[in-house]
Amino acid sequence: MIYDQPIYRPLGDCMLGVEFGDEANLELNFKVLELERLVNEAAIPGVIETVPSLRELVLVIDRTKTTNARVQEAMDRVISELGEVTTLLSRRWLLPCWYDDPWSNELAARYDVENNLAIVARENGLTKEQVVERHTSGEFWVVCVGFTPGCYFSAPLDPAMHLAAPKWKTPRDYTPARCLALAGFSTGAYPVASPGGYQLLGRLAVNIYEPHPRNAAFPADGVLLRAGDRIRYRNVGALEYDRIWTQVEAGRYDYEVVEEEFDVTDYVREFGRVTADRA
Repeated sequence: MIYDQPIYRPLGDCMLGVEFGDEANLELNFKVLELERLVNEAAIPGVIETVPSLRELVLVIDRTKTTNARVQEAMDRVISELGEVTTLLSRRWLLPCWYDDPWSNELAARYDVENNLAIVARENGLTKEQVVERHTSGEFWVVCVGFTPGCYFSAPLDPAMHLAAPKWKTPRDYTPARCLALAGFSTGAYPVASPGGYQLLGRLAVNIYEPHPRNAAFPADGVLLRAGDRIRYRNVGALEYDRIWTQVEAGRYDYEVVEEEFDVTDYVREFGRVTADRA
């Protein structure tokens, strides 16, 4: 459900959550991102960071300068200014990916499971080729960034692009960096080598996290993507993957990105109330 009024949730001594609902709804995320913009403009004393998620904005608080109660009082005023969200600033990225790549295939063999793309295809009544075609046919909305530095969770903006698959029954203890994966409704990529249980679709040919940035596309913290970004994937083969990765390693790859206004009103008019897990 979507709450009539946002609910405050203390998250320990130094964080305060502002929650808009209890469902996976993209409209909730639009509200979260607009509230984050208003909070940053308000420069509330003692608030040192904002962390958006699918349906909640978390405020990180310096307790030597303020209290939860004072921040909540200031937030009441900010929320009163939150009207209907009509547009959001959004960056559109085009990321190259090698689908059904050899790393994903070797991991399936190592852990004695079926080819992951074949699992996704079966779960959605498609062929592997149709999965790739659908996954590269539209844009994904980044609802939040976290778990490991640069890891993101995203949902398709067009309901016709919906794909879903269960996680592995037993998670892997190793997943190579940049593997692109799907679990439930969410697409994300592993920014660093780590354990994981998402079904692997392919491997990105570019970094989404550089702890010591070499490419000008990265901010100082090395995290490429942020909530409110949109991603479109482009299928590449072995030779193009190798060419792009050579440029990435040299810090010379030219990321394809455009910053523009995303028309929330038009989107809601076209698709109605879209829940991320039924997108």
